[in-house]
Amino acid sequence: MQAAIVTGERRLELVDFIDPEPSDGKAVVNVNFCGICGTDLHAYQSGEPYNPAICGHEWTGTVSAANETVPFSEGDRVAIGIATACGDCPTCRRGDASHCETALAGLLGIGPLAAPHGGFAPAIAVDATRLYHVDDKLSATEAAMLEPLTVAVHSVRRTGVHLGDAVVVIGGGPIGLLVMQCARAAGAGTVVLVEPQAARRELGGRLGADCLIDPSACVLQEAINAHTGSTGADAVFECAGVPETIGTAVSLARRGGAVSLVGLSSRSSQISSAEWLLKEIKLTTSIGYLPEEFAVSQALVADGRVELKSMHTSTVSLEQMSDAFDRLATNPEEVKILVDPHL
Repeated sequence: MQAAIVTGERRLELVDFIDPEPSDGKAVVNVNFCGICGTDLHAYQSGEPYNPAICGHEWTGTVSAANETVPFSEGDRVAIGIATACGDCPTCRRGDASHCETALAGLLGIGPLAAPHGGFAPAIAVDATRLYHVDDKLSATEAAMLEPLTVAVHSVRRTGVHLGDAVVVIGGGPIGLLVMQCARAAGAGTVVLVEPQAARRELGGRLGADCLIDPSACVLQEAINAHTGSTGADAVFECAGVPETIGTAVSLARRGGAVSLVGLSSRSSQISSAEWLLKEIKLTTSIGYLPEEFAVSQALVADGRVELKSMHTSTVSLEQMSDAFDRLATNPEEVKILVDPHL
């Protein structure tokens, strides 16, 4: 069996792997779709070392083989998530199971919970603690986007959006569009999307943003204050993963407001510590999610509070992935490309 792996700068290879088989604690899943994530794209563009276990970490499928050691049966619809807390790592023993080191390692493709490759493959054998059942109300394409949706759910829950809050989202990529919808579902009174690309701003408008701002066409802080009628937003989510916009996020927040770092950047950022201090900014960061948050995500999609289908812009085969990466990098109308490894 072959899996697509990023092996260098602008280099994607179909690598041979042993056909997956079930074993104690592991089930084999026939992959229906796997989404291309921004981290996959960054690895492809930069050529930085990229763990094969996380090359393709937004997938859904059907259990094709399992034994009595796992709580799944052949034919079950599942998606990939994070393991429950181990209860034995130093962080768990301190009583902080939500930051379990073993579960995080598995999410990052390290240790016994990691698979040999990601979901850009026809099938994968994975530790059953990382699987969860998919609601019958969800389509396969929606299920393939539950992983990034749950990243957004986790960030909004950690930040603590309150009823009536003015929320600003910087970056209209998949995560930003999902954070925007989750903030609305959490009770935000108004949601502003800051995004330089017109196509993505328009999509943000269709998905519920109250105000769409092109940062290159205005004085950003003045435009947001004019919309909110205040001096800064209650919460600003940095979803672009650009070092410069971390400082921008603080500038857009009101005194005593919250800034949430969701986008991931490999470059360092310079901040104005005096501004952070004088504003008494509440800084939150988030990575990944908690096991119970996948149920929240599925409910949001099932009852229509979060809309995923319009974010799915293309479906490609394993052989077409290099072209898909190039399109994601250059065409802002491409938002979420799903890979069907059986095409």
